Amino acid sequence: MAQDTVSVTNPALQEATKKSTIVWRADLEALFNHAKDRFPDVVWEVGEGDDTEQEVWGHKAIVYARAPPSFQARYFSFRPNPYASSPPPTTSALSLDLSSSRTPSPTSLAPSAAPTNTLLRISTSINPALFSNELEYLYTGQGFGEAFEFLYDSSESTPNEADAEELRIDKLRKDLVFMWRSRLYSDVRISLTGNFSSSSNHENTTAIFSSHRFILVSRSQYFHTALLSWPNKQDHQMLTLPSPPFTPASLHFTLGFIYTGTLIFSHRSYDLDTAFHIMRSSIYLSLSTLYDEIQARIVQEMMHGLFHAFLPFPEYERLTAGSWGTGGCRCRQCARRAPRILEFSLADDVKNQLLERGARRALVGLFGEGWCTSEFAALSPKLRDGLLKGLGKRTTPQNAFALVSATEHALARLGAVIDAWSGDVKEMILVARKTIDECVCSQSEACFSSPEWNDIMERDGVAFEDAERVEWIMASVSRGVNERNAAPLYQTLVSSILLRPHTTETDAPMLSPTSHVRVQV
Repeated sequence: MAQDTVSVTNPALQEATKKSTIVWRADLEALFNHAKDRFPDVVWEVGEGDDTEQEVWGHKAIVYARAPPSFQARYFSFRPNPYASSPPPTTSALSLDLSSSRTPSPTSLAPSAAPTNTLLRISTSINPALFSNELEYLYTGQGFGEAFEFLYDSSESTPNEADAEELRIDKLRKDLVFMWRSRLYSDVRISLTGNFSSSSNHENTTAIFSSHRFILVSRSQYFHTALLSWPNKQDHQMLTLPSPPFTPASLHFTLGFIYTGTLIFSHRSYDLDTAFHIMRSSIYLSLSTLYDEIQARIVQEMMHGLFHAFLPFPEYERLTAGSWGTGGCRCRQCARRAPRILEFSLADDVKNQLLERGARRALVGLFGEGWCTSEFAALSPKLRDGLLKGLGKRTTPQNAFALVSATEHALARLGAVIDAWSGDVKEMILVARKTIDECVCSQSEACFSSPEWNDIMERDGVAFEDAERVEWIMASVSRGVNERNAAPLYQTLVSSILLRPHTTETDAPMLSPTSHVRVQV
């Protein structure tokens, strides 16, 4: 095992997947090097008849799943029923729709008098170092490399070494998934008990996964501790995991990652809830690479970057230049998921500062129609107040008119919603609008010098959306004017709008006499 604790790092997806692969291959190499101590079920007594006989330890499942026929015929002529330690695949106790992939589903395993695993000894005449190198290639896909492929006719035509390496990794992953899916010589079962049905049925069910102890102890500190504490005589054990954090779906992806070093090991996809359970599972099992990868996939695949969640605040400010609503995705999917991610990130058993940072940025950036969701309304009052404060920090002259437009769009959207939650959201929108109106009126000179307003002036308000936007801005002025700001506001409206000189004709105002902007002002 190359990992033993969950360290919350902040890698991008490419970095996370690369690290996952590196650690996975290192763990498989360690498995090969310490096979004798990790539940071996076959040992080769190899030598060339000159008193150099050595023992090379291994696992039948690896050889059965990975070795080409010529290797098996030469060094693994013993071909028993590969399901000797567990019954053949049976009907799933919990439908997870895995028919489109080669990955395993939890199964309902009836009690059976399974034969006890016994250590198989095979004697063969071959140079011990050569045989060890060949066997290492079965475990790691590296080491003996091209020579193995040449000897056993398992090579594939590739244009260069980089592509050949990718193919070797891909084949190793597929073979290990096949080994897992087929339960070849599996010697441990993992059970989950809970209410996993999405229907109204509240009865608990049990899902059982078959696995291999030698893989589990090599990839997870939790399994290493749990499984090595069993007496050796107990050849086929049942290991129970708690639910939560585990669910059948999350355990499926977690085990797939343990076997393959990636979450993309099948065509099956997962939703946001399952992603949350996978992250919690990675914490429970001390799988830091899984933690980093699922974190990166939530940010970059499920939340389209989550408003650059990986960037610290100074870098994010430099990127966005203080502009509200930029630097992130504002699609409906992100609007519905961002509140759930914020709540998840703050949970006592998660406390993920990176997801929290990205979710807060996203929810401030989604102000407007992005707040008009039941998921946003379900946030606690404390969290919603915090988001209002965050929005207040973005309520600057640079952003004021964009926020005015976002407010009007939100109120129009809420007008068509009859659900009870809309009242809470509307109240928040109106509180935010008051702050925005105060900004427009108290910092009127800066607001009406912004690039957004200058564009409207230069077009003389003739663009399709200009009339509506000017109307909304003037309504904001009407709401925000008071005794303190009335005088400077009046001066700004006259000098910066009505009497603003034309850019080329010095004796003429910028706005025409019939300008819609002039009429609204």
